[in-house]
Amino acid sequence: MTGLIRFNGLPAVRWGGLGFDRAFDSLASEFFGDHTVGELRADVRETANAYIVQFDAPGVAKEDITVDVDEKTVRVEATFKRETSEAESAVLTERVTGAVSRAFRLPQAVDAEHASAKHEHGVLTLTLPKKNITAQKRLTIN
Repeated sequence: MTGLIRFNGLPAVRWGGLGFDRAFDSLASEFFGDHTVGELRADVRETANAYIVQFDAPGVAKEDITVDVDEKTVRVEATFKRETSEAESAVLTERVTGAVSRAFRLPQAVDAEHASAKHEHGVLTLTLPKKNITAQKRLTIN
């Protein structure tokens, strides 16, 4: 028997029936508006012919997403909205609203003309075919 005592962390501070973190968020929301939107999380996979890019965009309609592809740059913007009616009043608000964007460069240029996008189950999937890179050619001097 070693006599060790298990430490479960500090007890949560309660303030007005809410945990301190929730109370702080509520107070900050009163002064600064709704929670800010984080970033779009992405996964990028590569095949021999294309890049497959997936973004998490739960709760965003496809009409509220824009995708720009230019050579090696991909930029996605999504707008998180909250729909409420005049007869409703918020009791608790945790879901974020606002616009968020994400841009990054790919290792190889992509063919924007043949690129495609699909939005399904809160995941935006981009299929970006790679541009054919022509081999270097040695010129004969006349």
